[in-house]
Amino acid sequence: MKHLMVLIIAMVVPAAAMTNGGCRDDVQKFCKDVGEAKGAVVACLLQHMAELSEQCKTKLSQQPS
Repeated sequence: MKHLMVLIIAMVVPAAAMTNGGCRDDVQKFCKDVGEAKGAVVACLLQHMAELSEQCKTKLSQQPS
């Protein structure tokens, strides 16, 4: 079930939304080598959820699912 949620969010949220604002530093720290494939950055961030900044966690939780 968790993997399904990750996949759904990754397909909906564009990578640009994560690199602008609250998740920029987290993307650089955890996902800098992730390709530009749709949803790849978000999927990477979700895999590192426990390690993300509070600002990025908030941004991810506000995305439509």
